[in-house]
Amino acid sequence: MLDFLSKELVRLQEERKIHAFVMLAERQRRMLEAEESGRRQVEERRRQEEDEIFKQAGEGDWWDWEQYLGVLFQVVKMHQSTIDSYLEDIILSSMENIAEEQAREEIQRMAVEINDIAYEMESRYVIKWHIRGCLQQFRTCLTICICGYVYNRRHGKGRAILFTITSLV
Repeated sequence: MLDFLSKELVRLQEERKIHAFVMLAERQRRMLEAEESGRRQVEERRRQEEDEIFKQAGEGDWWDWEQYLGVLFQVVKMHQSTIDSYLEDIILSSMENIAEEQAREEIQRMAVEINDIAYEMESRYVIKWHIRGCLQQFRTCLTICICGYVYNRRHGKGRAILFTITSLV
């Protein structure tokens, strides 16, 4: 019975751990989807801006140097903002990865500590339960021996009970 309860407790603990990991994975998946959606929106907006610039360039006279330089400046400005945002994304993702890694290590360390504490508490409970069971058996055995001793003393069989008590201990 004790073995069954111990196995059931381990199974429940493992089930809790798996559930926690599933919840963390779902949260991370939703965050990644939101980031990807944001990137797609930014990319679409840039594409529309580029289309507008090239439409303006196609409508104008290419021999008009001021207009040509204005369009060229807008294209360079757009590419510069693209490069800036690309580098910013790289730096931010690196920082996020480092922060996630550190958080993951901290969570794993805390999980190990909590698991050790829970195991120690369970061990104490199991030991307490075993000691209680042993004491109850000893009390029952002692009660039987004392009752037998009293019975044998009344009926003149003192040595038989002494042999029984010494064989039990």
